[in-house]
Amino acid sequence: MIAATITRPETVPRRPGIRFGLIDQALVPLEDTLGAADPEAFAQLKRDLAVLVGAEALFTLTDLCGLTPDEAVTSAVRTATTLTEAAVRTAG
Repeated sequence: MIAATITRPETVPRRPGIRFGLIDQALVPLEDTLGAADPEAFAQLKRDLAVLVGAEALFTLTDLCGLTPDEAVTSAVRTATTLTEAAVRTAG
């Protein structure tokens, strides 16, 4: 699916973006502060988190790093928290 998306994007149905709804919901508390203060930084944080929350990230953690699924999720949450805290510090 990934290869087809890159080489023939018009032939691949659009994949659901469930992660974006989760990211938006998680960032609601920051919308009024970070989002209003620096809309581009807020948009970049969403893009950063979209990469992190993707299935490929979890496959890397389980298949290549040897984590259990629960450990992989915990690691992804930790990384997402670190990215978000850094974005808030940079904006503040």
